[in-house]
Amino acid sequence: MRVLKALTIGVLITSVLFGLAIVAAELGQGPLARLLFWQNTLLQAFAPLGNVGTADHPIYEGTPLNLLVGLLSFPLGVAIYGCAAFYWLGCRRVEA
Repeated sequence: MRVLKALTIGVLITSVLFGLAIVAAELGQGPLARLLFWQNTLLQAFAPLGNVGTADHPIYEGTPLNLLVGLLSFPLGVAIYGCAAFYWLGCRRVEA
């Protein structure tokens, strides 16, 4: 039961932060959006971008690998927030 609760909390937190990041990006608050959905920012740093511009004026384009990394960032958030929730629920049980 504790695992299910932790997983639910992980999905909820990740979903809410993802939604807030989308709203922040739409309002032109890119740094805030990257902070809210930080796991995507972290993973995208490892995915290469293709330069379709010149050396003097680079224009970077995402690749299918960037899409895959973007999709993997959601389960990463669920896992991280779920583990934190699992630990938090365990600490609450000991105190109660």
